[in-house]
Amino acid sequence: MKREMLRENRIHGNPMYPVSVYPSVEQLNGNSVLESHWHEEMEFIVVEQGSAVFQTDMIYTEVCEGEALFVNSGELHAGYLKKSPRCVFSAVVFHPDLLHSRTQDTVQTQFIDPLISKKLVPPAHIRGVKPWEQEVLTALRRIITSHEQNTPARELTTKAQLYSMIASLYPHMRPANGEDVIMAGQRSKVERIKKALAYINTHAHEPIRLREIADEIGMSEGHFCRFFKKMVQKSPVEYINYHRVQKACRLLEQSDRKVVDIALDVGFDNLSYFIATFKKWNGLTPSQYRKQHETDQTFTVAPYVTDMNEASAKR
Repeated sequence: MKREMLRENRIHGNPMYPVSVYPSVEQLNGNSVLESHWHEEMEFIVVEQGSAVFQTDMIYTEVCEGEALFVNSGELHAGYLKKSPRCVFSAVVFHPDLLHSRTQDTVQTQFIDPLISKKLVPPAHIRGVKPWEQEVLTALRRIITSHEQNTPARELTTKAQLYSMIASLYPHMRPANGEDVIMAGQRSKVERIKKALAYINTHAHEPIRLREIADEIGMSEGHFCRFFKKMVQKSPVEYINYHRVQKACRLLEQSDRKVVDIALDVGFDNLSYFIATFKKWNGLTPSQYRKQHETDQTFTVAPYVTDMNEASAKR
């Protein structure tokens, strides 16, 4: 499967079935597996090949082939290559509303409400060593396969598998306490980086001064640059350029507009710099990328999340 532009400015599934499944997604470029983003949906990431280090808020977990990671609602998450030269993963993204019962029955009050309110914390790293972990991984693979094959009643079987997974996870969930909840200082860091990413998303098409972003989150410019690099694994300038390039990719895919016009629209005021930056992130010039995309239209490619969550910026 070709490298896919992971998009977050979209609704996962639809209001009647808020589920999206993304099979066999490869890393974007360099050591980037998944760009920093967040969403209200819960998510399971299953590593199919290789391995990667995934960040969830301030926690870093190496997930290897055959293992999975649970990402809770609202958690900032990203992924980076460390040891493996390549990583392929699948993702199951679903809104917690899918799990609600119509009434406050025992299932809702004892199992679902504590999970959604984060009073109970499920184990995030699912290695597949213990029987209950194997049960969770088997259920995830059934969900992924049913969506890949577009099997009849996959909506029903997916919901059933999710309940089955919660049943397997439940005995191993722990009440939230000081060890499980991000401390106040760490939570502040996560919220600040979310605010910085939202600012970049909103103003990416305009000239952006680092001083402006630093002021937005109450830091000096020097402190902000160090903080951003530590949290996102890219300098602010690298991330801004990356974000602009992703927008350019979408415009190249969806229109036949001139490259120079697209460059100006996404925030580049120098065509040569835009082309060089675009090639750095994609390995192709904009014109080559457009031609490759036209060729790849014969393939069915699932969209997913890459640049900062535009929907979150509007919340």
